[in-house]
Amino acid sequence: MIDTGANRTFISFKAVHSTNSKQFIKKIQRRVFLADGQSSAFVYGEITLHIMLGDIQASIVAFIVKQLCTDCILGMDFINKYKLIINTEDRTISIRNNDKRLL
Repeated sequence: MIDTGANRTFISFKAVHSTNSKQFIKKIQRRVFLADGQSSAFVYGEITLHIMLGDIQASIVAFIVKQLCTDCILGMDFINKYKLIINTEDRTISIRNNDKRLL
């Protein structure tokens, strides 16, 4: 899921363990505040995700949290890194590179 309200990218503990990627987890401990400014979540570690978007391979470091509403949330760090264009009217997401639409 892409979430413009999330500053960072998150992945659930369950999703990481289902991919047998436990050996790639960098252990960190921190607490992050959620969009409402009051709720928080505990971060158990971070992992580099490799994601295919059409023909484009993307990567981003994600915080691992116990529970999410979905397996993975791609936040503003991902959106900015890959210069995503979110068209809410057409319900499409594009990546532009040198004025060419790549996705």
